[in-house]
Amino acid sequence: MSEFAFPPGLVLVLGGLLIPFTSNRRRLALLLGLPVLTLLVVWSLPDGVLVRTTFLDYTLEPVRATAEGRLFATIFAIMAFAGGLYAYRQASTLELTAAFVYAGSAVGVTFAGDLLTLFVFWEVMALGSTAVIWAASTVSSQRAGMRYLLLHLLGGVVLMIGIIAQVSTTGSLAFEPMTPDSVPTVLILIGFLVNAGAPPLSAWIADAYPEASPSGTVFLSAFTTKTAVFTLLVGFPGADILVPIGLYMVFYGIIYALLENDMRRILAYSIVNQVGFMVAAIGIGTEMALNGAAAHAFAHIIYKALLLMSAGSVLLMTARRKCTDLGGLFQSMPVTAVNGIIGALAISAFPFTSGFVTKSLETQAAANEGMLLVWLLLLAASAGVFRHARIKFPWFVFFQKDS
Repeated sequence: MSEFAFPPGLVLVLGGLLIPFTSNRRRLALLLGLPVLTLLVVWSLPDGVLVRTTFLDYTLEPVRATAEGRLFATIFAIMAFAGGLYAYRQASTLELTAAFVYAGSAVGVTFAGDLLTLFVFWEVMALGSTAVIWAASTVSSQRAGMRYLLLHLLGGVVLMIGIIAQVSTTGSLAFEPMTPDSVPTVLILIGFLVNAGAPPLSAWIADAYPEASPSGTVFLSAFTTKTAVFTLLVGFPGADILVPIGLYMVFYGIIYALLENDMRRILAYSIVNQVGFMVAAIGIGTEMALNGAAAHAFAHIIYKALLLMSAGSVLLMTARRKCTDLGGLFQSMPVTAVNGIIGALAISAFPFTSGFVTKSLETQAAANEGMLLVWLLLLAASAGVFRHARIKFPWFVFFQKDS
């Protein structure tokens, strides 16, 4: 243990709170410097429990470095950098401040070695993400943000009750692998699944994310659901119930994305779909499946950001969101179109893309375990993603006849 270690996420949280007090020139340096500093802290810490303390006779481990936590913290810091750069000239001070507090709390979760520390960062994350939605300053964003906040506070209450019950039962606050075979662990699992967008609460992602600003949606897509994937990966690897839950999410996202006309809602539904692959893989629980889920989460954050940045640029240029109101933008926005196509190829698991590699790990893990139905469903779902992500979004927006 180190007496000088501290949660790396605090770099972004505390630094983010300084954003309102900086000039524009210094603000850019802060937006880019804080994520880099966070990365340096993340990779300078040795593996293991780095801080251990007691609270009310319970042992807390607010800083525990693991391979999984370091992986997720790394991509979260990278996205804070990319999101800050994308948002610099368009986002409000409120959005930038909230986004960095949000990102920092997500990093804090990845280094939490106990359930109390995890819960504190979990709730800060809910407040920060709500503020990101509200920062769009539209009537629809205020309403969507309120619905989002109420849902996540409810999920937080369920998680808190589960943690209290777990401590009462086991006498420990340790965040370690659990099995959903008791009331406390089931409640904790439900609390995690709310943030993952699992049924029956899958609709909140498409309800809230598209109402944020273009840059706000980029931040939102990166942290909440992937932090949930991390907690499921650490807390419930191999939990059988996660396989059908993940499959439901996979097809829920595909069906609603195919029916949707709003390009930002299409991309929001595809988040549910992609997280479903990860949840199902965590439920399979083998080393290949868990590695696939972690790699998929890492890759998805990058290519989803690419898609949302492309869609955000289109929205800023045209003030239109419906695919049928767009078209023919390749000539006027070729760079945006190319980036959107790259993101669409990756999300649809086109060969030689990161999506192809990570989904192959997940589907092959199902086949290796003799889960032929799961394997077939995941393969079929990949074809569905091809339909809505690779064809519907790029084609309607960039190549169809200009409406």
